[in-house]
Amino acid sequence: MKFLVFIRTEFGERLWKGEANSLQKAEEQAIASIDADNKIISDTSLRCNWHWQNNLECGDTEHCNICGNPVYWDGEEYYCSYCAQQLRQSEDSGELYPHS
Repeated sequence: MKFLVFIRTEFGERLWKGEANSLQKAEEQAIASIDADNKIISDTSLRCNWHWQNNLECGDTEHCNICGNPVYWDGEEYYCSYCAQQLRQSEDSGELYPHS
């Protein structure tokens, strides 16, 4: 899976984009990749498919095909933070992993 992680540091906000097998692993890789003393993850998003949706106030905006929430874009790729929250809940509850 591809992730986009936003990290606040003493130098401002930084982005990490990469692949990982879980959201937890993605955030661990993101934190490890940033050279700063104070690192706080402000948001994590999961790569998604998207569609245009017309919003009367904002014009055309991009929305996730799965949940319909607005998405971030980075270059040619789109990322949904709501779907990442759902993934986090699945990981935290152990639903994604076999129990030994």
